[in-house]
Amino acid sequence: MATFTVQQNLQLLGKYRYAEIQAMELMGSWAYTMVQPDIKIAFGRHMYQDAVHADLIGKRIPELKGRSKQYQYIAPSDEYVKIVETIWKADDELRRMIGLYRVLKPAVIDALKQHLTRVELPADEPTAYILRHIADEEEDHIAWAETVIPRLGSPEHREQAVAWEKELKQRLQEAGGVWAEGKPPGTYAFTKTHPYSKLPVRDERWNVIPPDAEFVEKNWSFDTNEGKLHLLHDLLNSEFITVERMGRILADCPDIPWQMKVDMAHQAWDEARHAEIVQRRLEELGGHVGMFPTSCFGWEQDVNRPDPLERLALSNMTFESESCKHLRDWIAKAKKTGDARSQQLVEFLLADEVNHVLYGVHWIDELTKDDPLRRKRVLAYPDQVLSGQHPVGVYFKETVNAVGDRQ
Repeated sequence: MATFTVQQNLQLLGKYRYAEIQAMELMGSWAYTMVQPDIKIAFGRHMYQDAVHADLIGKRIPELKGRSKQYQYIAPSDEYVKIVETIWKADDELRRMIGLYRVLKPAVIDALKQHLTRVELPADEPTAYILRHIADEEEDHIAWAETVIPRLGSPEHREQAVAWEKELKQRLQEAGGVWAEGKPPGTYAFTKTHPYSKLPVRDERWNVIPPDAEFVEKNWSFDTNEGKLHLLHDLLNSEFITVERMGRILADCPDIPWQMKVDMAHQAWDEARHAEIVQRRLEELGGHVGMFPTSCFGWEQDVNRPDPLERLALSNMTFESESCKHLRDWIAKAKKTGDARSQQLVEFLLADEVNHVLYGVHWIDELTKDDPLRRKRVLAYPDQVLSGQHPVGVYFKETVNAVGDRQ
């Protein structure tokens, strides 16, 4: 069997990168609608890993002299794109999980493994290394999904979903899979638009209170067990919210710079880990999900803004900056009361949250440096939302000062 030429590699790598970016955007698009919390957490991880996959491929392409932008994002075929669209439009968790983890991701693995049998070694060892890494992680994604899918939906619904899965696989086979051999690259395009969102989805354990009933966080103190339970419970919901809103930026804003997408996906992964950390500590202290009412304050004003920089000004530069202040206070109180376990975990959270604030600072600075009117509008947005509320808005210069000290 003949090995692939440089040009053949370029065409296929662009298709793999398209498939990975689409998977990342699908999860970002769905995260706020998925009821199962472990799915939200896994999506946070998988979004970032798929972003890394696409990034590795994107860096390999110019090394093979594929310096034209056309090589970076090649839709395998129109039919492949329409299959992705069909899966994106699926209106329930079971079909979405089946479409992504039993149809799209297995097709990518099949293509990567076929490709590996035709890599010219040692000449193209860098490509082989990347493809093996991606295939291994995608197999892990599928193995995880197979622990979740069997518990979704009713028996009747699962039977219908199996028939739908079979139909999608047949369509994908006829389209030539990810390689789409003999078919022209796809030119069909669709946009992942979302209806106006008032709240993200939560399971029955959560009692989400209306925004106008927002509590004042500072009434609770981290130096008592009761205060820790209140604060950790509220933080847990906030971590889920941030996985979801980062996913929405990835899905809603396909034209933002690639490195910004990687940063947003990285933040989704961080917040997914935070949710696991916080829930574990909450339970270690005798708490449980749903023990207190909680709020999704700011959600509606964030994810429905068309400008992603306004979203970052509100969420990263304001909410995350405010969170850094509270986490520093929690660390000091945990240290004072001898709670070494909480201190250690919160220090890890703070390290990540500082970076999230800096994501907002960097991208607002970078994307408004030649547009002072946009910059003024973006930086004024938090105070428009938070006038008379807690926390107060944080301006650009103040935010930079607030995150300057990481300890």
